Amino acid sequence: MLCAVAVAWLIVVASPAANSESFVSSVLRQEQFSSADLQALAAGRAVVKTLDTPVRQELAYFGSVYIHAPATHFVQRFRDIEQFERGTGTPQIGRFSAPPAASDVASLTLPHKDLVGLADCRPGDCDLKLPASAMAAFRTGVDWRSPNASARANDKMRAFVLDLVREYQSAGNAALGVYEDRQDAIPASREFRALLSSGHPLPLPVPELMTFLNEYPRNRPPGVEDFFYWSVVDFGLKQTLRVSHVMVYALPARPSGVSHVIAIKQLYASHYFHTSLELRFFVEDERRPARDRFHLFSLTRTRIDGTTGLKGSLLRPIVSRRSRNAVRGYLEHMKRQVELTEPASPATEPPCATADGLHVCAGAR
Repeated sequence: MLCAVAVAWLIVVASPAANSESFVSSVLRQEQFSSADLQALAAGRAVVKTLDTPVRQELAYFGSVYIHAPATHFVQRFRDIEQFERGTGTPQIGRFSAPPAASDVASLTLPHKDLVGLADCRPGDCDLKLPASAMAAFRTGVDWRSPNASARANDKMRAFVLDLVREYQSAGNAALGVYEDRQDAIPASREFRALLSSGHPLPLPVPELMTFLNEYPRNRPPGVEDFFYWSVVDFGLKQTLRVSHVMVYALPARPSGVSHVIAIKQLYASHYFHTSLELRFFVEDERRPARDRFHLFSLTRTRIDGTTGLKGSLLRPIVSRRSRNAVRGYLEHMKRQVELTEPASPATEPPCATADGLHVCAGAR
């Protein structure tokens, strides 16, 4: 039986496209993309819309880009996440083995500013997002006067990340812990469930995947493969350590041309993010026998710090704009990564879509 969270998403999912218009056109119309957006798509660029959200701490974006490569080629490239993420402001990255091993995090090192902040880290007053137990481990398990304090602190963080992934693989969301860096402690699992229940219409209903996201490791749908990775990313003023769970869901029946859905769920972030989820829908061009191109829809939802109160009301538009630009930049990075490794196909008429009263052909290279 579907959980309440998945049902909440089902209430708002989009209906299948009518026979009189393509599925891609119906989604573009549903998202109210403008004529300028469609022209950008036709020119081969990514477009992103900022979505309204129920709480100020939440940011959400719906993006789209056309990719000249088979969806299966994208999935194959994305499995090699360490190579795929190169060039996106990701100075460090590593994929976890199955099962996770200490060697998977051996190259992880914290930025110098984080190491300095950990020395005085306490519940309610910490530069990093951590549970109180981890703060205590850094305070008592590291001699901060020692010349090897940085090395010892990095060892502690590697152990923290490794234990998190192992415990999550066993207990699911219950292992995500509580961020206690501020006075108002924030359970990550609560924030993630709230993120799910505040959903936006999906391009295609995938209730079984939504249930798995919430109930992992239980109720795995057939056709889902998953993997875990960590990364240090350049975001805002601070480099941020993130740990992510990737689910790749293959849909053999290809409803409305959707061949795959990829979900990327945040398990941990050292700064800024309470939780986040990105859903990517791969819509193949079924008029092409080789299915050698596809339309990518991306729905991203994030809950973050610093967007409440007077200061937050001033900062939120800036953060939202920068985040939207980051989403657009990443969509275009994905396009480049996949197209550069895919042999060019013979020139044909590009697929067309109609929305906002404008008829355009998307996918110009």
